[in-house]
Formats: sequence, C-alpha cells, structure tokens
Amino acid sequence: MVIVRYRYIALFLILAIIGIVFISLYNENRLNMGRDNDIDTNDNGQTLPISKRTFYIGLVPTPRNSPNSSFEEIVAAYEETGRIAEICMIWVRDQGIGEYELLKKNRVIEAARNYGLKVFVTLNFATIKKVEGGLKYVIDAPQGIPANLSDPVFRSRWVEEARNIASEFKPEYFSLGNEINDFFYLNPDEFNSYLSLFEEAKTAIKSVSPHTKVLVVFSYNHLVENGQWNMLEEFNDKVDLIGLTTYPWKQFNTPKDIPDDYYLRLRKYVSKPIAFTEIGWVSDPPSSEKQQSEFLLRFLELTKGLDIEMVNWLFLHEIQIQGTVGMFTNPRTGTIALKKSDGTEKDIYWLWIDLKNIPLKEA
Repeated sequence: MVIVRYRYIALFLILAIIGIVFISLYNENRLNMGRDNDIDTNDNGQTLPISKRTFYIGLVPTPRNSPNSSFEEIVAAYEETGRIAEICMIWVRDQGIGEYELLKKNRVIEAARNYGLKVFVTLNFATIKKVEGGLKYVIDAPQGIPANLSDPVFRSRWVEEARNIASEFKPEYFSLGNEINDFFYLNPDEFNSYLSLFEEAKTAIKSVSPHTKVLVVFSYNHLVENGQWNMLEEFNDKVDLIGLTTYPWKQFNTPKDIPDDYYLRLRKYVSKPIAFTEIGWVSDPPSSEKQQSEFLLRFLELTKGLDIEMVNWLFLHEIQIQGTVGMFTNPRTGTIALKKSDGTEKDIYWLWIDLKNIPLKEA
C-alpha cells in the first residue's frame, strides 16, 4: 500500500535519551518460555513451516489507541518493536524533498536505534494528492521546484535529499520509491527518467554511506495483475535488493487459495535478494484472526525457495487510516496488525513471537 502517515511522530524529540521500559511480566514469560529448542507448535496449535531463519523481520511501530496515543504509548510501541522485530520501518509525515529536515527534528531514527532496530528509510518521488475532481498521482515537489522527473532542478534537489539522509543517518536500508510500479503504470513515459535519477541517487548514497543497501519497492499485487515483470528485470542489476509489498487478501478469499507458485515465479525475473517490506492479511469480517495467522503460515511455506532479506508485517497495533491516504486505502488495511488498538494480542501475535524466537542465521 502507499505509505500511511500518522502524526504523532514529532513527540520523539527526547526519546533517544529516555530509558522507559514497558514490559509486563506476563508477556516476558510468554516470550521466553519453552524456546530452548527449534520452533514448536504454539498455544493455538499452529506450527511454523520453517525451523531456521535467514531473514530479518520488521514492523511499523504503530502505538496503542491511535489516533489518540499518548507519548508513553508511542515510546512503548518502539520498545516492543525492538523486542519482537529487527527492522523498523520509518514512516513520517513527508517522505519526499524535505524529509531530511523532518528526520533531524523528530529523531525517530534515534528512537529506533535506541531499541536495537535496523533502520529502513524511504524517499519517495511521487505522492497522491487531493485535487479538484478527486485524487491524482503526482511528482512530489515543494513549491518553487518543477514537478518533473526530467527537470535538472528537481533531480539535483532530490539527489541532494537522498545524500543528506544517507550521510546523517547511515540507514541500513534506503528505498528510493514505494510501490513505484503504480506510478509508472499511469505515467509510463517517465520511467526512463526515473531509471537515471535512481542511479544518480544511489551513487550519492553510496558515496557517503557505502554499507547502506539501496532498493526500490514494487506492489506485488499490481505486478501480477498488470504484468509488469519487465520492471523487475530493469532494476535487478541496479539495486542491492528487490523490494515488494504483498497483500493477497485483495485477490484471494482465503490464504489457502493462493497458488503454490505465487511467489516462486519471481525467480524468473530476480536474482537479487528480496525484501518483503510490507506483508499482511486483514482480520475483520468476513476474514478473521485465524485467517490472518493462516496467511503468515502460508506465506512462509510459499516463499521457502526464495533468497529473502527481510519480512515485515505491516503494523504493530491496529490504526485508523485517515487523511488523503484514507480516501484511497481500504479502511480494512488498518487491521493488518499483530495487536488490536487497545493492546490486546491477536492470534498472530504469538505466532510472530515464535518466528522471532527462531535463531537468526545471518549471511
């Protein structure tokens, strides 16, 4: 899905120096008990289809009671994400030109690193805006800068933005566009301009942060629906990773309906490691928490043959999707979370803990 932004992130001005810990004794016991051996069947009778893990797992640390979260609840969400994941997806209000200054002010990257998380940053070049007559997918340029991927002023400023973020924060992962195939499905004539812009930005990033892995992210749903496989081939030799979001609930009634080769077909087009930056299944009717868990099990089974760098579930806590994004995003998407808004664990939460407790064997 297109990046969902929530507005409480600025409250982290002093988070990096706060040592608040919100770990209940009950949850700590649940996290640690019975994990001396390989993953076994959990309390709900669900067994993971893997016994070893070579990929990181991650989350967006959405807090309890969004959109009315307290500062303490926001801190707790980052702390919990640090316990049950390895990667933090950094989502902020502005993810185009201007993101660098925002990240310096809100200090969310410090917050993530304070809890031992690897950082995943996205710099977008386009956004969906409300215009007369509806919504429009447009180049995201500040006032005074031409909104054109071919314009030298825009290109220079966007590359500078990428370089500044990389130099200041040294993120482990840096995506130069989220679900980019959606924009180029509507604007195919701009694809070649973006290819060269990507390469300029990647060079700038590597010059100041050589260990940062640079990628772009595609919507897998729409790659399949629109037959955009050629875009994977175009980027395969240019990126460190191929990024994908995947939400099969939009295409299939149940996880069992996902074809056995649904993900394995990627091997025909991709030789680089794959980053599943957003995965998930809704839990509200006509779906259920059980189906949500079944999807995670099905996903892990169907991707066994792939070289995977990371698997990121969407949200920690359920959220209400508001603003412009809420106008084009299915409101059910807010239920793709490990916990309910009030902090209650869903069935999938403990399955996720089982996954986290599989020892990570890094390459």
